[in-house]
Amino acid sequence: MRQKRARNKGLLDIIMVKERPALFYVLALVIGVLLYAKWPFFAGFLDLLTIAVVTVVVAAAIYLLVNRIGKRNAFIIIGMLCAGIISGIALCAAHDNVEGLGGECEWKTNISRGAAAVRQNVTDLYIANGLEGDELAVVSAMTLGDKRFIDRSLRNEYSRAGVAHVLALSGTHLAILYFVLMLIVGWSRVGRFVVIATIWCYVVIVGMPVSAVRAAIMLSIFTLTEVLKPGSDRLDVLVTTIMIMVLVNPRIILDVGFQLSIMSVGAIIVICPLLNGLLPPEFHSHHHYLSKIWGMVSVGLAAQLGTAPLVAFYFHSLPCWFIISNLIAVPLTTLLLYGALAIVMLWPFSFIQLWLVKAVGLIAWVMNVTLEFISQLPFAAIDGIRLSVLQVIICYILIAVSLRIINYLQIKI
Repeated sequence: MRQKRARNKGLLDIIMVKERPALFYVLALVIGVLLYAKWPFFAGFLDLLTIAVVTVVVAAAIYLLVNRIGKRNAFIIIGMLCAGIISGIALCAAHDNVEGLGGECEWKTNISRGAAAVRQNVTDLYIANGLEGDELAVVSAMTLGDKRFIDRSLRNEYSRAGVAHVLALSGTHLAILYFVLMLIVGWSRVGRFVVIATIWCYVVIVGMPVSAVRAAIMLSIFTLTEVLKPGSDRLDVLVTTIMIMVLVNPRIILDVGFQLSIMSVGAIIVICPLLNGLLPPEFHSHHHYLSKIWGMVSVGLAAQLGTAPLVAFYFHSLPCWFIISNLIAVPLTTLLLYGALAIVMLWPFSFIQLWLVKAVGLIAWVMNVTLEFISQLPFAAIDGIRLSVLQVIICYILIAVSLRIINYLQIKI
């Protein structure tokens, strides 16, 4: 009897209902929004095989639910799934109706114009101090979210090198800003909320891109939970962030940047501990610097694995040298952001500002040249990939099963 209960508990953990009901409900909510938006699940006759595989997986899941965890738990899970789907459909329909009734708010327009003026002033500051060309394009994109100066060639080089994410304002950029500001104002409760308010002002200035909004919400929730309840689970913070963003705008689920951002962060949270567990604890304790390097490699691997099916689906290409690229791009991006922050903070000191802009431009130049070289290496990327939605879903199912197997083997060993 005890073995059966233990087996039931393990299955409930796998399907995330008992330990993470919020995550299970959010997934059902997302399904409802996608259904309402008439997502093209079936793309042609070539999907017949994938449809058959999904049918088998769903039938097997229903069998497990009924026979392994009992009818009562199965009905609860199915009820949560149906409630989430219905809520997603209703939420998306209500949002469309409210959006259709409302007009454009004057205060939103004024804020947008003010933010655009600030971005333009900073861009003029870069140009006045000699920043130009691809260096100006990279610095403007990384610090202001302004991609006007990025041409197709530069974008393709970063994409083929596997570091296109550094050109978009995301969690990495805001985390660096958060850390620097915390060092300045202190780690008190008041200081934390001052920093969060500053970060939200920055997000508004850069035009509130989806990845930056997601990162700002996560930092806000993380800060609040650290003050009220230290040691909160990062995956719960991510789920709460998704819930808030979907409630505000259900159709954000269809945004490619939102999908890549969420999958990247989720993969880092889930996969990184498994990758770090591949090395013995003695390695981490005796080889500090190598452990740090492995940490950067594991983050890059996790993010790439989490986003690979979506990248292949939307862009029909997958980078191959992304580990080397990230080992170079992430530290240089950190230095560049430190320098850009110093430029803004030292606004009155034009002489120091001039040399800081030159230093930031040099960092951007080194990064551009290095990534251009990597993007031109043999087998830099696998092109011509064509996946349907169902095939993407199957890819994520296979990734989840593989991670579960790795976790099981680590526990056994």
